[in-house]
Amino acid sequence: MDHARDEYPNECYGVLVGNPMNKIVFEVNRIYNLENDRTVDRYSFNPQELKLIQHTAKIQSLDILGFYHSHPDRGDKPSEYDREAAYPGYSYIIISINKEKKISAKSWSFSSEKEPFKEDEITVRKQKT
Repeated sequence: MDHARDEYPNECYGVLVGNPMNKIVFEVNRIYNLENDRTVDRYSFNPQELKLIQHTAKIQSLDILGFYHSHPDRGDKPSEYDREAAYPGYSYIIISINKEKKISAKSWSFSSEKEPFKEDEITVRKQKT
């Protein structure tokens, strides 16, 4: 949520790493948004950043569970662009934030290309060190 506040009025983007067996997130990784022209409603990222996060997760016996991004001054439901950019089997947390920095967030997922997004549940906690 802090990431969305920090980046407002632009979209933020990040990766959720955790235990795939119980969908508990232990790491929230911010990703730099490469989208320069439409930062208020688009995101893109360096694939090498994602590969590094995936590699680090594997070393810790964790996996990428999903992704998050913000919708500045828009709702917390997936857009058509979100659908086009999404992969089945992952959770997608969408954080709605407005100019007063009020936030709402929902997690979404889908299991096949033809299926609509469904609200899902994912737990985020700090990993014990």
